Order: sequence, then C-alpha cells, then structure tokens
Amino acid sequence: MKQTNRANRRKRRFAFNVDGVMCLVAALVLTGLGVAENLDTYWLDQRGEVVTATVLDEHGGKTTRIDVRYVTKAGQTIENDTVNYLDAEVGKEIQVVYDPENPYRMQAADWGLDYWLGGLWFVGAVFFVYFGVVQLWPRT
Repeated sequence: MKQTNRANRRKRRFAFNVDGVMCLVAALVLTGLGVAENLDTYWLDQRGEVVTATVLDEHGGKTTRIDVRYVTKAGQTIENDTVNYLDAEVGKEIQVVYDPENPYRMQAADWGLDYWLGGLWFVGAVFFVYFGVVQLWPRT
C-alpha cells in the first residue's frame, strides 16, 4: 500500500499537462507580439516622419487592410499595407508616418501612436500565464 502511494505522488509531481504547457507557449507568443507592436510604435514616435500616401487598394474580411504608395523624404518609393488606419478610400490621399531607418515600418498618421494595442497583447499573455500555471500546479 505504501509503495503505491509513493508511486502515485511521484507520478503527479513529474507529470505535466499539455494544456498548461500550451497556455505558457501562447503567453510567450502574445508577449512577443506585444513587444513587437510597442517597438514599432516607439520607433515611429521617436523618429517617424509624416508624408502623403495614395491608397491603392482596400481588402480583407474581418480585418480590412489598405495598400498605400508613398515617397520617403529620401526619395524612395514604397508600396506597403497596414491595418492601422481610421479613414481611407481607394484613390484618395492620406497622411502616413514612417520610420526613415526602416521605411516599411509605417501606419496611417490618423491612427495615433499609443501603446494600448501592445498592452492588449500583454493582458492576454497574463491570462494565459495564469491558466498555464493553474493547469501545471501539482494537485493533491
């Protein structure tokens, strides 16, 4: 009887829950997305330049993207897309902010340079960490 109880305790201690591990992996992914989003916002805020862009196309289902063409202040013509915009129509001009050191890092100037979107990724990560720890916590 004692041998069986020890074996059961050992099993519980070293067993892991796949759901718990996947929650922690999801937390890492969401944290990475939040960091990337906030870094983009930071660099646009620190060294971004505003130029006029032409909206080439609007496409998508649940998340609508726009394709834009703009000329950097260094004279480079860039075609890129973004979901970070408020108001745009195909064929019209809008203002975009881009990073001169990485001209493909851009968004519409009307979107704003707040860190709330990256913060949402972090909130999601906190929830996944909580559920992952709950799943992995040894039960008696």
